[in-house]
Amino acid sequence: MDDSVKKKRENPFPQTAPGTEAAIGHVLDNSIPLSIFPICSDKLCICVCGLPARGKTHIARRIARYLEFFHAVPVSVFDVAEYRRKLGFQRIPDLRSIEDQETSKKCYDNALCDLEEFLRAHDNGVGIYDASSITHAIRHRIKCKVQSIGCKLMFIQVENDDPKFLSDQYKLTAVSSPDYADINDSPEAEEDYRLRVQSYEAHYERLCDCHSIESKWSFLICDHSKQHYVVHNVRGHLPLKVVNFVINLRTTSHAFYLSRHGQSEYNVEGRIGGNSGLSEHGVNYAKKLAKFVDEELKRDKDGNVVPARLWSSTMRRTVETTQFITNETIIVKDEHDDSLEHEWVQMRLRQWFHLDEIFAGACDGMTYAEIEEQYPEEFELRKHDKLAYRYPRGESYLDVIARLEPIIIEMERHREPLLIVGHQGILRIIYAFYTGLKRAEAPYVSIPLNTVIKLVPTAHDIKVERKTLYRPTIHLPSDGQDEIPEDQRPIDTSVNLDPPSH
Repeated sequence: MDDSVKKKRENPFPQTAPGTEAAIGHVLDNSIPLSIFPICSDKLCICVCGLPARGKTHIARRIARYLEFFHAVPVSVFDVAEYRRKLGFQRIPDLRSIEDQETSKKCYDNALCDLEEFLRAHDNGVGIYDASSITHAIRHRIKCKVQSIGCKLMFIQVENDDPKFLSDQYKLTAVSSPDYADINDSPEAEEDYRLRVQSYEAHYERLCDCHSIESKWSFLICDHSKQHYVVHNVRGHLPLKVVNFVINLRTTSHAFYLSRHGQSEYNVEGRIGGNSGLSEHGVNYAKKLAKFVDEELKRDKDGNVVPARLWSSTMRRTVETTQFITNETIIVKDEHDDSLEHEWVQMRLRQWFHLDEIFAGACDGMTYAEIEEQYPEEFELRKHDKLAYRYPRGESYLDVIARLEPIIIEMERHREPLLIVGHQGILRIIYAFYTGLKRAEAPYVSIPLNTVIKLVPTAHDIKVERKTLYRPTIHLPSDGQDEIPEDQRPIDTSVNLDPPSH
């Protein structure tokens, strides 16, 4: 070869793929979606404040999970209620008592000390301070502490004076809060909590832009009952992401249902990807799913008809799985004005490209045996880092996480029961997000055929139920989605990834 040509082809200073240095723990040749990795090294403190029973803890924990999963930043929630329980005080303080006021101050200070330690230890950490912080003086003390460590601060004040919402919150606390575990689900618990909340109301000083000092701060005031939000002096990529997420949140829990499509023609042959239709067994499952929808989603526990939603990917096998679900028109009352009524089409299908299966690129339509034979290097790479591995001219699980962020926000925005008919790779990410799994665990979650998974996120935990709707009378062949053996999975897998069916 001519020396001049050879010299021209040399590349002594190659560029690495964009984002590979940000993907700590992954060894990659391909680029990654940078939107789901930290883009700056600023510390941020989010102080979630407001009266008790307004949904602060629910919002604080949803923010934490969102930032941790979709933006890969170190996040920790400092819930003052947890500090109170550690000191042996089970109930929220009754501020009519001087002793309880002192207890409250001690809990605030202990949480602040741990918040400071966390933020000093993480250059790009996000500390979420979950406390009522109902007076100007308390909030000013928090501001001074956070400023002393060179950290940005944003307040989120949660408001809600809707009588029905508050009544439901008092009942929910009496049933599910650790504060009332000793007298769980009793009128006594509900009334005690109500009186303690009233003691906070007597001392409450609202965060507002008319205050001479607080008017210079960065804050979001949100009242989800009125769909009323005040965004004041909030700047920067991550704070504005948080604002968008909180505005789309619901402060009450509702159910999500996840289902894979019925068995497809490619499942029968053990092939991945493709756009095949349903097999005979897949059609049988679709009929069972429609019956389940009629009984479970379209009616509440008392048998009353309720509005419900249906989403799927744009692919044949998911759309065909929804074919037997009926679309009756019902009348529903307006969310904000009971005197108004609207028509609602039950389970009207909404198709999302975002929910399409992970794209296998050059391997689309192949079996894993064929991939191992024709692309042995790719097969090994996928085994070693399934989360970040990208198929040739295809996608990785990290790519899927990036495209599912807007789907999660849409899921949080609605209040009706929602059924998503999707694909294993996609539903794994959604399941992992809501159940608190790490990103690295998501590719190994079991999402079997013929099964519906019900998720109900609450402020303190998430309820998960699995129900198998269709059991063929004959043994079905492997669907081609078999997972890497146990000894090759991530070492830190610490949860039961496939709880038994209910």
